Amino acid sequence: MFRLPFRPGFPGRACAALLVAGLSSACGDDLQPQPGPEEEEDPIVHPEDSANLKHEDHGDGSFTSVVNATEPTLWVGLDMDSGKEASATEDATWDLAFQRFVVKSRGGASGTGGVQVAVLAETSFEQLTQAPATGWATDAADGDDVDTTPDTVFNAAGGWYVYDLKFHTLTPRTQLYVVRSDQGAYFKVELLSYYDAAGTPANVKLRWAKVSAPAGGQP
Repeated sequence: MFRLPFRPGFPGRACAALLVAGLSSACGDDLQPQPGPEEEEDPIVHPEDSANLKHEDHGDGSFTSVVNATEPTLWVGLDMDSGKEASATEDATWDLAFQRFVVKSRGGASGTGGVQVAVLAETSFEQLTQAPATGWATDAADGDDVDTTPDTVFNAAGGWYVYDLKFHTLTPRTQLYVVRSDQGAYFKVELLSYYDAAGTPANVKLRWAKVSAPAGGQP
């Protein structure tokens, strides 16, 4: 009768190997890392043209928008989170609003949206990729000064423009604004001009884009 040669330890090692192989085959799927919850992506802004807002998408996350603020009794609201025009007569959704040369944000004296603005005097649009951790302010009511313009962050401390007394024209100052929207997102804003190609005033042109939150979180 033919017999297998005796090899010490052979049956135990063979059975152990077969057992491991079987477990690996049967439980292979269970041993794979399980996917974790998907991280919520930062919503992408898709501006839409409207009666008083026209947008140019530069394809890099930045936009140039023109606000028709020529009507002296109308506030044109911009919801920066969606890029859409919003009613500035209602305390809902808008982040910035424009009326002639006045720009207000929906926080402080201008609304209950909690919108805050920081002014950066020595930073270019291209350089800024992250919102600052300090320097945030909200709109205030008109203070004890010679004019009746509300002391919004954009119009306080001399305003976002330089006024030429000789030619009676407005020229934007070289400074950048960072806006924290009512949804907690951050946007850099540069005011480019106050006139259209025909020289009509109150056609406010601005360049804007989303930036990352400040180091250490929201202010």
